[in-house]
Amino acid sequence: MKDVKGTTRVCGIIGNPVGHSVSPVLQNTLADITGTELVYVPFKVEDNIKAAIEGAYALNVFGLNVTVPHKSAVIECLADIDPIAASI
Repeated sequence: MKDVKGTTRVCGIIGNPVGHSVSPVLQNTLADITGTELVYVPFKVEDNIKAAIEGAYALNVFGLNVTVPHKSAVIECLADIDPIAASI
């Protein structure tokens, strides 16, 4: 079990479904190998992506990967968009 503290960065994947995703295992293993103080968790978000993103900002979540069905809808919720991402 990870030693999670106040300084641990929280990252994750949001979408529906996310229970099958291998991303948490992969990202947490890489964080352990590299000594990065990070925990990566799946967040099942069925709808209301805006509320989920606002919650992530409010909770100081370090980063999120977004998967189906929210890949397009999330763009409107972001504070900043990388020019490369905006061009896609």
